[in-house]
Amino acid sequence: MNANANANADANADANADANGTLLLIDIGNTRLKWAWCEAASLRALPTGTLPVPWRAGGACGHDALPTLAGDWRALADAEGAPRGVWISNVAGPVIAAEVDALLADAFGGPPAVHWARATAAHGTLDNGYREPGQLGVDRWVGGIGARHHLPEGNLMIVTAGTATTIDVVLAPDGNDGPPARSRFAGGMILPGLGLMMGSLARNTAQLPAVEIGEAHAAAEWADNTRDAIAAGCLAAQAGAIERAWDALNRRGPARCLLSGGAREALAGALTLPFERHENLVLLGLSVMAAQQRPV
Repeated sequence: MNANANANADANADANADANGTLLLIDIGNTRLKWAWCEAASLRALPTGTLPVPWRAGGACGHDALPTLAGDWRALADAEGAPRGVWISNVAGPVIAAEVDALLADAFGGPPAVHWARATAAHGTLDNGYREPGQLGVDRWVGGIGARHHLPEGNLMIVTAGTATTIDVVLAPDGNDGPPARSRFAGGMILPGLGLMMGSLARNTAQLPAVEIGEAHAAAEWADNTRDAIAAGCLAAQAGAIERAWDALNRRGPARCLLSGGAREALAGALTLPFERHENLVLLGLSVMAAQQRPV
């Protein structure tokens, strides 16, 4: 084998090694951090048409409990090796970002390759339809990337029920773009989340009680007590916004509604439209971005 062949073989071996190993995916929200640990090889050649959960381990915690994560991640690294890369979506600001950077260095004995996702004008065949693409929340953009990659056909409405409830629309190609067909993240709505809605009544009124999201699961349509009345009213407001957006999207043709986020189960019981649940579309989008990165 000549020198060039040896060099090519070494390069291919390095690329294959980089394509394997493990990845850490991190979704930093306004109140909680969610994470997932997955094998890089498992992200390749996943089937389309369904929304997979391609990670084997994961968790979530409030921002006040972030220091506990270093031990969890260190234990996984001890068992399987440090991740070859970390992919992060962050909407909580630079202070939390710096804390997570320190946690990664503590967990792995030095920071691995960290990729901070950003909202861009396009990713793959998905175009960002925001007037100023960089102003789109990175979590909304990354969730759209994950949903569109695994559900490549038709229009999508993505509902993420977190600290805020976001309702986003991804429009299918119109057939006139030519290959490759391009989809468009068209924008959407941002509402106070279910917990914020219920909490605002307790904070800003003299006599209304604080109601937890868990109480909204069994709220009656016509409540005969104040706690259930708050839960029913806030659920109806959320469901009304979602169903109004759904009606508008359905007038454009067939569509699928995807429901994600920490309060998804509470909202699920209030919706009359067909929907599909996923535990975290932001993590799914990060897994797509990681799988599509070319080794360097």
